[in-house]
Amino acid sequence: MSTNNLRPPAPIRWAGFIAITQSLIGIGYAVLLIIRQILGYRDPAIVSEQGSAASWVGTGTAIYFLVIFGIVIIAAIRMIRGRTWGRGLVVMLQMILLPIAWYMGSSHAFILCAVTGLSAIAGLVLLFHPVSVKWVTERY
Repeated sequence: MSTNNLRPPAPIRWAGFIAITQSLIGIGYAVLLIIRQILGYRDPAIVSEQGSAASWVGTGTAIYFLVIFGIVIIAAIRMIRGRTWGRGLVVMLQMILLPIAWYMGSSHAFILCAVTGLSAIAGLVLLFHPVSVKWVTERY
């Protein structure tokens, strides 16, 4: 198999770039949560009977986001480079972002809802494009 055949089709590459962009935004939010934690901000919506546990919610969420979105970035890069391993994780991210977009819309954050939802739909359409599916099945 020549190296040209290993190059994924354009829909796969574009889906990878979308996933990397989404993940970088998620990592940016994680950094914001850590900065807020360092500066001592507390979310009054968090109710906990254990006061010390509530003070770590921002950091815990940030660590979770860093791990998840960091792994998705690695998966997307591998996918862009022609490996099929990352496709499943990128598909899962897109499917998780759809209900998140719905939640944003129900919270009246319509612009965030539209951007998140449309980017997730675009990612799924690209990942399940016939050319993409053919490319993946040939390598399975």
